[in-house]
Amino acid sequence: MKKRIILVDDEKDFCYFMQKTLEASGDFDVQTSSEGLEAIKMIKANLPDLVLLDVMMPGISGPDVAAELREYNVTKNIPIVFVTAVVQDKDIADKENFIGGWHYLPKPVRTEELISLINRLA
Repeated sequence: MKKRIILVDDEKDFCYFMQKTLEASGDFDVQTSSEGLEAIKMIKANLPDLVLLDVMMPGISGPDVAAELREYNVTKNIPIVFVTAVVQDKDIADKENFIGGWHYLPKPVRTEELISLINRLA
């Protein structure tokens, strides 16, 4: 059974390429959203196995989306991975890759690392 992923990023090209890359593996069904409030509705309606979430977005930020999802019983246990250009590998010493208790991956995303993390968390 394919894992359901919702990818939220205001860069539509990034969403397109990540969706195609993940779906090409045959293991994932990916939906995308480019806006935080829309994403919250989509996540509540579809209850994905994991959410990939950009940090900096117009309107509501990724951390605010994550905080909102933690407020609802149906979404509070969905794993969230931040995908961000704000922090890069060279900026961190902790290779467990956590920001405020949340998993994250720096952009540009390495496909193998992303798939490995999704499989570990979802």
